[in-house]
Order: sequence, then structure tokens, then C-alpha cells
Amino acid sequence: MRKVFYFGLEPLKARYTYQLSKQWMPATFAPYETAGELEFIDIPGEFDPDQQIKVGAVLDAVGRGKFAMSQCSNFLDMINTDQVKDGDVIFLQDYWTPGMDAIWYALDLYGIRVKVYAMLHAQSVDEYDFTWPMRQWMRHYELGLDNRMTGIFVGSTIHKEQLREAGFNAPIHVVSLPLHHAMTLSTLPDYNKFAAKENKIVFSSRLDKEKNPFFMLEVAELFLSDNPDYVWHVTTSGKSFKSMVPGVIEAMTALAERVPRFKLLANLTKEEYYYELATAKVQFNSSLQDYVSWTVLESTAFGCDVVFPNFRSFPEFIPADRMYTPFSIKDAVYTLTVVCDEEYTRDYNFAAIADYGRQMEAYIIANDMQQEINVWHELEYCKYLLKQQGYNE
Repeated sequence: MRKVFYFGLEPLKARYTYQLSKQWMPATFAPYETAGELEFIDIPGEFDPDQQIKVGAVLDAVGRGKFAMSQCSNFLDMINTDQVKDGDVIFLQDYWTPGMDAIWYALDLYGIRVKVYAMLHAQSVDEYDFTWPMRQWMRHYELGLDNRMTGIFVGSTIHKEQLREAGFNAPIHVVSLPLHHAMTLSTLPDYNKFAAKENKIVFSSRLDKEKNPFFMLEVAELFLSDNPDYVWHVTTSGKSFKSMVPGVIEAMTALAERVPRFKLLANLTKEEYYYELATAKVQFNSSLQDYVSWTVLESTAFGCDVVFPNFRSFPEFIPADRMYTPFSIKDAVYTLTVVCDEEYTRDYNFAAIADYGRQMEAYIIANDMQQEINVWHELEYCKYLLKQQGYNE
């Protein structure tokens, strides 16, 4: 039986990475293990469960490297003890996995040929990503790794196009983000999709440059001024709010003091965060950079409406009347007001589509599928493939 060696992200409970790496992805491959087709092996890394992001945007600048390199060290031991064979699979949950060069070196010297897949979240092809200033040295690494890839998974079509323009040649599958819909809903077992919503707007993006936080603050202040019966909640699962943008935290704290209906909620558990989504009318997004967005998947899973900028990946799946003109405070407030005044009747299927994308990752790996797929544009075809395999959950 072929082995899938899974290099998950460090399981930070303050981020989605714990659910993704320790729950959702093992469950994705479980049917193939039961059928005796694949053996899923989670490569451990050295990790402090109380670790916080000290420096960095998505994961800690030092912690990311230490965790990934400890995974690579453990995998090198597996190579050395003959646990890795021709035809086995390496699956990187993040394209940026420091230490992989040592693995390519060892595999070549051992003469072992493996398949290699990776989820690519952004990287230096995106001028709004925090890695963009690193592109002068990072792009060489990215394109070198591309030569090793059997397949790459991305969230949106525009990201695939950017990678092609940058010189990536490996097959690229557009699969949204690998949310496990049922497991997400089970986190809040008392959720009632028919319950009345509160007059509440939620903002839960990171407060870094690519999420445009100063714009959000201006929109929030004007919206709350125009709508005195509403509250605006900014949430984080971190112990405190952090940002790499100077002045954001101070400006946000000042707004909360000036306008009591603008509330800052830190150190939320997943259950508490999902309750915020389940009871809010709208999730507001001001991002310059999201390829899809965990916020849109989780919020719509719990019946929260959305207002997003008409920018980048969002027009691929967000309804036109739920988008505002990018960088226009006036249009953002207008769109929010219109959406809040409507009776919520939408039943978004973004989380369900992401769920099919997650299942397609395992299908592609198990079947060595070379044909590129796009879950946003070929959903029925993806459903057909999964149904034929018999593993559609």
C-alpha cells in the first residue's frame, strides 16, 4: 500500500491550522485507508501548543521554520530506516516548508522516486502578500520546488493564472480551501440556521497590511454612525490583537473607546467564534489579497451573510450584490446597509463547494490524476468523480 506522508502546519489552536492539520485532512484520507489504498502518515514536528505568533503574519516567523525543519528531520529518519518507497507521496500542507531541500538531496542519493503535492496559499506571485518583498530570492526557491511537484492545489483561478505567469509548470488544481463542512458545523452543535440574527457585523480577518485594516476602521465608524441599532465586533482567537502595520492596534483601540458599539473580542475559542458568526448578520471583508477566504467559508457555513470587495478572487464566487467598489468607503457602507436591510434568505454553498475541493485533493492523489480540475467551474464533474469512486461523504 502506498504511503501519503503528510506535512501539516503547526497546529495552532488560535488559527485554523489545528482543525486543518489534525482533524480535517486525516478525515479526508480516511476512506482510502479503510479501502486499503493509501496509508496516511502525519509527520510530527516539534511544537509548543501554547505558541503565539510573535513576529509574522500567518504563522510565527521563527516557529514556522523550526516546526517545518523538525518535520523534515523526522522524515529523513524515515528515509534512513527504509520506510519511504518508490511511488509513495509527500503532501505539503504549505508550499513554504523550510528544510525540504535536504529531503530532495537524500531522495536523489537513495534513488527513491516519490510523488509530491502541495497546497499553495499565496507566495511571492502576489504583490499584496507579505512574501512579495522577498521575491528576489524566494522566487528561485519556488520555481525550483515547482520542478519537483506532481500537483499543486490552490484556492482560486486568478491565483493559478498568476502562478502560470510567474513560470510555474506543474499541474495546478483549483480546489478552494480544504474546509471540512460537517466537522465545522459539529463544533457548534446547537446552531439553528433558522434562528433570528442579531444586528451585528463581524470582522475576523488578520490586522495586517494585505487585509486593509485602516479601511475597515473607517467603514465601521461611518456605518455605526449611520446605523445606531447595530454593533460591530472584531474578533481574534489570539490572546491579544496583533498587527505588523504600525498604528493599527492603537487606532482600533481608540475607536472602541470612542464608539462603545465597536467591540474588540480577543482570545475566543472556536466555539465562541462560530457563535459570533451564527448570530451575526454580516461578515465584512476588506482584504486586498484573499484567495477565497476562510472567513467567507466559515461565516456562510453558519448562515452569516457577506459583504466583500469586488477585487481579486472574490468575483469568482461572491454574488455581485454582495460586493462593493474596492477602496470606496461610501460604497462599502452603502452595500452593508442594503444587505442588512434585506431579509436573509440566501443559502450559500461556499462551504459545501470547499468540502468537495477538500475531497478532490485526496482523489487526485489516490488516483494520480494529471488532468487539472477547477471546483468552482467544474463542480458537477468533481461530484461525479467522487461518486464513481464511492468516497463522497
